[in-house]
Amino acid sequence: MPQPALALLACSVGLLVAAASPRADTPRIAIAGGGFVDSATGQPFVPLGANYYRVGPLQEGKVGHATFCPGSYDRSFVEKMMADLAGWGFNTIRTFHVYHVGETGILVSPQAREISPAYLDNVVHFLQTARTHRLRVIFSWDIWLPPSDWWSARPLPGEADCDLRADWDQTMGVNNFRLHRGSVRTRANGIVTLIEALRARDPDLLAVVLAWELENEACLSQRQAPFAERAASFTFAGRDYALASDTEAQTLMDRIFVQWANCCADAIHQADPKALVSCSVFTFAAVGRQGPGTLSQDQTTDERIPARLQALLGSRLDFADVHLYAWRTAEQGVADFLRRNLESAEWQAVRQQATQLGKPILCGECGVFANYLRSAPDWQRIDHALGLGCLREHVAGLRREGLAGALYWAYGNPDSTVQDENPSLVLFPEYGTTLLETWRTSPAPGEPAQEEQ
Repeated sequence: MPQPALALLACSVGLLVAAASPRADTPRIAIAGGGFVDSATGQPFVPLGANYYRVGPLQEGKVGHATFCPGSYDRSFVEKMMADLAGWGFNTIRTFHVYHVGETGILVSPQAREISPAYLDNVVHFLQTARTHRLRVIFSWDIWLPPSDWWSARPLPGEADCDLRADWDQTMGVNNFRLHRGSVRTRANGIVTLIEALRARDPDLLAVVLAWELENEACLSQRQAPFAERAASFTFAGRDYALASDTEAQTLMDRIFVQWANCCADAIHQADPKALVSCSVFTFAAVGRQGPGTLSQDQTTDERIPARLQALLGSRLDFADVHLYAWRTAEQGVADFLRRNLESAEWQAVRQQATQLGKPILCGECGVFANYLRSAPDWQRIDHALGLGCLREHVAGLRREGLAGALYWAYGNPDSTVQDENPSLVLFPEYGTTLLETWRTSPAPGEPAQEEQ
């Protein structure tokens, strides 16, 4: 869409997407009445925006998140991105920290006692640029953690009352990240240390941070202990769980996630009482599962079991985040897939619980995939008219189902091309326009349809 049209749309949604102030006393975004609000005015804040990520080589040829790594961070691109997002009417950007340790990492060595100064400079620049353009930032983290003698040894408040294991259990693989004491400490203390470092640089930047997301798409592995051996039992927090029972296995998962979330959230809230802490998940259907408590019935090759939304909402997290992408086939449409994904996440019960607890649920990732936008005979051509129609139907569904906001995947990065599997906003801004326009004109639960202006 031409830039003038984008500008007009930005004006039309100005009241809807309340923005941050660039002043030195940026008001916090808080939670009240089950939604996000500007703490200074009490006005609703609807997080609408995009994701930004940059991947690159870390060590030994491995590729991972490198958004803020010296050598990967692109200041001019970030400044253009922020200007674009604000100009289009967005108010939120979600991005990712790294677990790499070394000269280009978040720490220069496992023995380091501070965030890498060069890495921190990039984080500060990102937040300052966001503040200039009245944007809020959600920081997320991978499941992997940086090796840190400092973070892993620093006790967390209340951890003495938790069942955290001193030793890494090789049979548990990635499931250790929920129960291994050093790993839980590292995740929480990494965020606490960033809070402390930002406070020392510019305390107002903490208000630009909309939320600290503990992990992107938190999950457990069915192929690792304790869930790999269904005939066994597992003792957690003084209780034995018979893993042959789907119900017992799910209850164990829920309690592990709640303990993990509480340990981390308590540490972050102690460091910054006004901070919002969240965690994101994909749905059970997204990995071929029926829903919680169906391990013996699931027919999937995907080992991942997502954290249950009901468990996360019942923890001391401030809100939850569920990732929902538009999908379609020749037999089923966008609305069918959205309904199936939400049903697998127990959506009606989740919405009721969220309302009772006063906690919003954000859709931190949404978008379309180019693989179903291609067809014969030209498999290289992406049908963007179809993509925009799918996104429009999907976003209207998100609004109708009561999501508190939506972030598009993704804005793109310096390496983006027109053949990327998710059309990027830097190359196809019309996807951003469609998200904003659809959100503005689609009714929330209990609201009548809005008329076009």
